[in-house]
Amino acid sequence: MKKIEISDKQIKGEAGLNYDADADALYVYAKNIKYVESIDLNDVILDIGENGVIKGIEILDVSKKFHIDKYDLKHIKKLNAKIEITSDIITIKISIVVLKRNRTVERQTIAKGLNDMHLASGVVSMEC
Repeated sequence: MKKIEISDKQIKGEAGLNYDADADALYVYAKNIKYVESIDLNDVILDIGENGVIKGIEILDVSKKFHIDKYDLKHIKKLNAKIEITSDIITIKISIVVLKRNRTVERQTIAKGLNDMHLASGVVSMEC
């Protein structure tokens, strides 16, 4: 079990970080937040919990987005996500570190989309 720390909203607690190689999907989520709805930002899905708090992030086709082999994604050492929300746009910058042949490799991706759900403006950082 990994720890997750979500700043700005001051949520700390247990988190899950799961990679499904068959689906090529990565999911990181806070366990102590009840799911309400989701926003799809170009195959990066932002899960929203009660009171508009970010519950988690699901990344589809993760090996293609990060240009990392599916086998290496089974060895994720660190994930950082910065979610910037304005009245119009949501931007998610995600960085992952994997272990490949006994060395760390870092890759990044960015997803953007409209703030259709009118989430409150702010910045949320997730790390696990």
